[in-house]
Amino acid sequence: MVDLILVRSRNNPNPGVKKNSDSGSYSGRRMPPYGIMYISSFVRQSGYTVKLFDLFKKNYAHLSIDDIADQILTHDPGIVGISSMTSQSLDAMALGDALMRKSNVSVVHGGVHPTSLPEETLKHGHVVVQGEGEHCMRQITSSKPICSQRKIFQGKPLTEEEMDSIPFPKKEDLDETAFDPSLDPKFPIITARGCPYKCVFCKDGFRSSNKRFHSVDYIVEFLGYISQTLGFRKIIVLDDIFIYSEQRMEEMIIKLEKRNLKFKFQCQVHANVITPRVLRLMKRLGIQWIYIGIESGNQQILKNIKKGITIEKASNAVHLLKKNGFYVAGMYMIGNIGETSKTVNDTIRFAFTLPTDRAWFSFAAPYPGTQFYDMADKYGKIIEPDFCKWNQATLVYLPKDIKKDEMYQLMRRAQIVRIIKKIRFSFFGCWITPIKELYYRYKRRVLKQHAFND
Repeated sequence: MVDLILVRSRNNPNPGVKKNSDSGSYSGRRMPPYGIMYISSFVRQSGYTVKLFDLFKKNYAHLSIDDIADQILTHDPGIVGISSMTSQSLDAMALGDALMRKSNVSVVHGGVHPTSLPEETLKHGHVVVQGEGEHCMRQITSSKPICSQRKIFQGKPLTEEEMDSIPFPKKEDLDETAFDPSLDPKFPIITARGCPYKCVFCKDGFRSSNKRFHSVDYIVEFLGYISQTLGFRKIIVLDDIFIYSEQRMEEMIIKLEKRNLKFKFQCQVHANVITPRVLRLMKRLGIQWIYIGIESGNQQILKNIKKGITIEKASNAVHLLKKNGFYVAGMYMIGNIGETSKTVNDTIRFAFTLPTDRAWFSFAAPYPGTQFYDMADKYGKIIEPDFCKWNQATLVYLPKDIKKDEMYQLMRRAQIVRIIKKIRFSFFGCWITPIKELYYRYKRRVLKQHAFND
């Protein structure tokens, strides 16, 4: 018997039915399911047995929901916790129904989507956990069975001390997941929770605006473990606020250098944090690839979505990053609140003129639990009711001043910019950026020499 089984749900347009869909073929096998892995480690600390079912693994890709439920039930679990995002929600709810139909197991739903629409999700399980799930799942596991209950729990966020108490993922834990480093040999890490920004398209309530950081000592130990035990030297940082405090960055650099730990990082940054000193620290830390959320090339749209940046700030940030030799990918959304064909074209032109190495465009989507979702009907309409079809490449929301065919035409224009950027980088980026960096190093050296001579 297993005390708790934790499940990462699949993305699937027709849950458990469509035979030609493999939801894990891209991101699912490049990223470990950190949500259920954190909960697993936290619950195991109290002596309970936990098993992971990552439905992004290839052997689950084409199985029916009933087949997956049967495989889960062979382990005789006391509780099954099912984690889902919006695009996974129908698959998750169908699995909950199947488990309750076939057994008396207690079914708990958690993740971004159940947090946002708890009453709807509760119809397909016994409990919904809103927000961070570590404390709730430990409490639920200790008080099973819960089959007679129908209850919504509000998750209690971990403190920074509790975050540091979570053990590093063991190799055997990773082997239970779909994570396949052969696809992209970078190890993802999370160094903080929460976000200080209030963008309307982001589920701020789920992540909690209360910023909490792993200690620098924890991160350095984790990086040492990743390097020496798991064998990775390339790191992708998943959180939004890795570049947030200069003092914290400097402390991390010093401690990594003392241990002679060197990595190549890629991470996200906010345009507001880019300063000459931060750029020097980023270089010293080993950051190479930067993803910067620009979102729009129109100032009114940036204001509408509460991005907290200006066009000038975004442009200056990108130019500074490129001047200092970083690879930069700009990320944009089209179809935001108040969008018109003119504002979208502003974004496409802005993306084309900025000297980024890549440009990524997606359709804006009003995900449940966001301010965008609450305002969606006022500024347009949701045209795709099937949550399982919601992703960055699917048009799910139509601003009231743009027709559907026009939105697709605008996206095709945006994709031309993406392709041009990709071709430029493929042919020139790998050697132009290092040459530029050498030039600027030489220029700085000459200026210093002149200053010394004067």
